[in-house]
Amino acid sequence: MGLPLQDGTSSCLVPPPGCRMLGRGAEKSGSPLTQSPYHSGGFMKVRYILALAAAAALLLPEMATAQRAGSIELGAVGNYLLYDDEIGIENAPGIGGRAGLYILPNLSVEVDWTYAEPDLTDPPGYQGRTQVVHELIQTRLLYNLWFGENTALLLGGGYTYDNYSTPRRLAARGGGPGGLVGLRYRFSERFSMRLEGIGYYVSADDATVGIARPETFNLGAQAGLSLMLRDRTETQIVELPAPPPDTIVVEREVEPELPEGTPTQICLATGENVTVYITPQGDTLVGPRRVSVQNLGPGVAFAGEYAEGRSWFVNDEPVDFEDIEYLRSGGEVSLDCANIMRVGEFGGVPLFANVGSERPFETLYVPVRPGVWQAYQTDLAQVRGN
Repeated sequence: MGLPLQDGTSSCLVPPPGCRMLGRGAEKSGSPLTQSPYHSGGFMKVRYILALAAAAALLLPEMATAQRAGSIELGAVGNYLLYDDEIGIENAPGIGGRAGLYILPNLSVEVDWTYAEPDLTDPPGYQGRTQVVHELIQTRLLYNLWFGENTALLLGGGYTYDNYSTPRRLAARGGGPGGLVGLRYRFSERFSMRLEGIGYYVSADDATVGIARPETFNLGAQAGLSLMLRDRTETQIVELPAPPPDTIVVEREVEPELPEGTPTQICLATGENVTVYITPQGDTLVGPRRVSVQNLGPGVAFAGEYAEGRSWFVNDEPVDFEDIEYLRSGGEVSLDCANIMRVGEFGGVPLFANVGSERPFETLYVPVRPGVWQAYQTDLAQVRGN
């Protein structure tokens, strides 16, 4: 069936013989336009545009690592659209290009154009056609939200325009709000890849010429490659006056005098002698800076393991060594490490004997604290404690 026109004729979407159609395709059968110039030449036009974009990618200046105001984005894009059932066409892929201009850092104004030839849901159409031509133009504000060195979240919104060259249950043209969510991955300072989901809404309009436009909502997925460009800024060289002559101040740090003290060697539990200094007040100074032992923190200690504070030493227990029992003999003494040698261990503390003595040893020496030793002997008749 056709729609009545003012001149008494009618238009139709799938016309019977002799029915006249509005817009493109109203020519008689056999004219050049009835052979669907979009169908035969549409993709030739796309290939020409992509060739120009590839040539521009080789000639234009290098991309910066970040999107700043004035940067330009050019790219090729392919999509797959899920058409609303009201349109009467099948889901179909499309191909095209995009261009964008960054007006603020990471915020651009861009335009996408794609071309598709979806199949009719209920063919044949006018003059036996099985396809229609669909051109989709998307304009938006696009923001790049970077969350890694090379990855950004894309958020966009704007106006989307539909152009159906051979309509089927839909007005030839219409548009409405559209949105985009996607990801950008940057391969290098020049090229990046984009993966996106899109959606746009077209409101109903009963006043469209020829046929009323129903309310539709279309979804789609897009993928594309982009080339980022920006203007090169001229480097300005500012000549500064020569600085005044430098004033060199030489400071000499004078080491403070070391505290006075008499050098004395003490024998440690490691079997090594170290030098300390004894002040007239009786304080012991250690180290190159002659620091008082009293000023050393609890985390600073002399090397070696000592008997002071150990239960067997505090309780005056005998020392068992090589199946022989040694008892404490005499008071605490100072020794020269050159005159003793390490022969074993008892209770976690090393045992020493006089250099040159033979087993079984008559006397053993136990380090009580740095520089202080206690003798142990096998002679039970030895007077102890003096």
